[in-house]
Amino acid sequence: MEECVTAKKPPVLMTWWQGGERYADNISENGKELLFPFEGPALYGAPLWEQLEPDVKLKQVDFGVFFDKKRPLNFEIGMGNGEFIVKYAAGTPDENWLGVEVFRKVFAKAESRAVRSGLKNIRMIQFDAALILRLIPDGTLNSVYVNFPDPWPKSGHKRRRLLKTHFINLMASKLRPGGILQMVTDHDDYAEEICENLKGAEGIKSLFGSPYSRDTENCFHTKYYRKFAEKAGAYFFRYEKISGAD
Repeated sequence: MEECVTAKKPPVLMTWWQGGERYADNISENGKELLFPFEGPALYGAPLWEQLEPDVKLKQVDFGVFFDKKRPLNFEIGMGNGEFIVKYAAGTPDENWLGVEVFRKVFAKAESRAVRSGLKNIRMIQFDAALILRLIPDGTLNSVYVNFPDPWPKSGHKRRRLLKTHFINLMASKLRPGGILQMVTDHDDYAEEICENLKGAEGIKSLFGSPYSRDTENCFHTKYYRKFAEKAGAYFFRYEKISGAD
């Protein structure tokens, strides 16, 4: 039986571009597939999909077909200017890298960086990560990275934070056994919330002796880290998918 992604009713207070559970603006007719017409490494998705119909099913997608070779696939949510994904793609030529960024102007910078790199193992999509992630078949990703998501620091906005338990479980479900989930924040309150949300996470275990590490020696320092987090440091959550968890 072919797996499909089923749309959910959007919560009233969730905006589509924040991830989470609102897909009503992103779903096509019943039984249809989304098309990904890449012309180069980048695809501006919002104009293609934002008017799609709600409450239907979409077929899952083998994103490996959009690369020049089929290799292990890694996924970055919120690429920013593309510094991280280009650095890691260059260092792992035997792996593919798919990145998603919702903000169009920021995405354009990532596209420019990817084009200049000349790398063939990068594809990036400007759209809501929640939809793209749901289209990826379970148990297929080599790794998922979420670097410095918006902390929404005001108390009335915290519901908009991306790294809720249901979204962590969604990311974990896409990992192969032994796959890596890494989340990074420099916001103290957000780190505390992630720790709490991880208590309900399924099928993953920390690679540190605690939920997170403050040691950044082996982590790539992005422009955001150098500008905003270098002095105070950051919280690195690095988890492994447990074999046989699904």
